[in-house]
Order: sequence, then C-alpha cells, then structure tokens
Amino acid sequence: MKKDCYFAFKNLFNIYFRAYNCLEVTGREFIPLEGGLIVISNHSSYLDPLIIGAAVTRRMTYLAKKELFTRPLIGRFVSSFSLPVSREGSSHTMIKETVKRLSGGEAIAMFPAGEREKGGDGSAAGFKRGLELLARLSKVPVLPAYIKGADRSLPVGGKFPKPARISVRFAPCLLPYNYTDGPDGENGTKKSIISRAMESIGRLKTA
Repeated sequence: MKKDCYFAFKNLFNIYFRAYNCLEVTGREFIPLEGGLIVISNHSSYLDPLIIGAAVTRRMTYLAKKELFTRPLIGRFVSSFSLPVSREGSSHTMIKETVKRLSGGEAIAMFPAGEREKGGDGSAAGFKRGLELLARLSKVPVLPAYIKGADRSLPVGGKFPKPARISVRFAPCLLPYNYTDGPDGENGTKKSIISRAMESIGRLKTA
C-alpha cells in the first residue's frame, strides 16, 4: 500500500472510531516519532489492528497470520501492510525480513497472544517467543499497548461492530539493550522481554 493510501485509510478509521466508539487514546507521548519500533498489544477483536493503526501516529506494518493473505478481497488489503506469520512458528525468512525492516526504521505491530480470546481480553495468554527473538535481534524499543472495549464492540463470533466505547493506553517503551539484563525477578533470575511486556500490559489494564 502506498504511503498516501495508508494514511488515507488511517485517517478514515480514526474518524470512524472516534465518532462510533468514542475512541480515547492516552500515552501518545511515549510513542517514538522515528526509528525502529515494536508495538505490542492485547488481542480480543478483529478491530484491534485497525484501532492500533488509528491510535499510533506513525505508519505501521503488521504481523498477521498467513491464512488471512489467501482470503478473497481481505487478502489483498492485508498483504499491502502486513507480513505473514505461520501458526506453527516464525520462519527464518520472516524473522530476517522483520528484523531488516525494524533496523531500517519501520514500526511493526504485533499481537503476541496470537488468537483472539473468546470472552477475554487477550492481555497475557500465549505470548509468543517470536517477540523476544525480534527484540533481541533488532535492539529496538518495545512499546506496550492495551486496548479496552474492542471485544464489546466486535466480540469473537460477532458480525457487525457495536457502538461500545473503546480506549487505547500506551506505556513507556521497554528500551533496547540485552533484554535478559533487565530487572531481577523475585527468584533472582533476569526477566525476559516477554515477562516485562506482560507486566506492563497488565498494569495498563488495571490503570
């Protein structure tokens, strides 16, 4: 998707969510304006990628399950701003391409919980090891985000969005360094980027 087309869609969805869902965004000051960036979020609705795109001021590239790329109509739309990820795990080619883009200054959005959680908020379950690998290799900041209300607007199994209120909260970035040298855990071990990301999103949820 050309840059001008991306921002045209971004602005359109921004207007839609603000008008239909009273979208509220807090913590935008934590979003780096340039340089490689990994944005991670909970996942409870098909609306989540669109909401993140509307909330983040920068152009985003998404990691999306490869099955979406083969669907009629939506496949062409998704492939224009996303990279395919297999449920069986991240391939060497995908990891290499993603790290290349991050090193080139792109912002990549991912939902490490993977599948949407029916009846849940997807805030912590099933975080993938792919996040830690990408963070280690690229050494870029990781920006935690929490989406509230998307599952009420379009829950798992829902067909049409409802006018439920939606909010997005961002936390300070987890800064790039050897992530295993982060704060100590209770048992004296070093916390992984996955643990620190889960904790950050958990705090956003209860804030």
